[in-house]
Amino acid sequence: MAGTNGNGNGNGASAGNGNPPMLLIHGFTGTPVMWDPLLPYLEPHHDIAAITLPGHFGGPIFTDPGDHIVESMIDAVELQMDELGWDKAHIVGNSLGGWIALLLAGRGRAISTVAISPAGGWELNSAEVAHARRIFQRQAFSLKYFYPVATQLMKRPRGRQIAIWDAVAYPQRLPGYLASQWLIASKECPSRQMLLSHSPNVKYPESITIDGPVRIAWGTRDQILPYKRFSTGWKKVLPDAEWVMLDKLGHVPMSDDPSLIAKTILEVSTAAEAATSA
Repeated sequence: MAGTNGNGNGNGASAGNGNPPMLLIHGFTGTPVMWDPLLPYLEPHHDIAAITLPGHFGGPIFTDPGDHIVESMIDAVELQMDELGWDKAHIVGNSLGGWIALLLAGRGRAISTVAISPAGGWELNSAEVAHARRIFQRQAFSLKYFYPVATQLMKRPRGRQIAIWDAVAYPQRLPGYLASQWLIASKECPSRQMLLSHSPNVKYPESITIDGPVRIAWGTRDQILPYKRFSTGWKKVLPDAEWVMLDKLGHVPMSDDPSLIAKTILEVSTAAEAATSA
């Protein structure tokens, strides 16, 4: 079952096939369709729900929670899991979704956890926060004043190399329909400014305990959250996590190399299932 139906109810789950559940969480200003390249690889092994984050295009309403923004976001995602009838699932997230995946796992909701270039591994009011904010403020400015131009660029592989060079390592591999949906979701993200405003006031947790295997994967060509600068906090909090470098892949690597990203995820989830069965 795919999580890309765009029905606006916050999750894209359909009737399951009886396989172990897997929750896919997209990044900031993103959309569930970002996971589409992986679905042919993941669906034979798992019931998939690619949810839409609260305050994002097509997702549940997300009101300003002030300094409790991270906890409120996790609460909302937990509610979506409850609506799916899932007490636990294999949880996979990218960027903001990776941050949420790790904290959700810390609440005991994960069978296994894979975080791809997770955000949130920064100190309060740090240079890293400022770097991330600049990127997304620049994106907002571009969409506000150059959206028609960006729409045309996203229709062509060479145009995508200009429009989203910092998000993916191989823009020409991003399918056209997915690029268009990505652009719309980014432009129509109600919580953009709210999240950017509160981001300097949040950091990685002081401690976190996660049951089950944890893998953190990072693209070596991540231009948005470069590994050396943004992994430090998570290494402190999760010293026993497995770290995997994704050679020559970008920040949102699902279209860069779908088979490799799926393999990176399934190695963890299938091992966890085998251990449970044993």
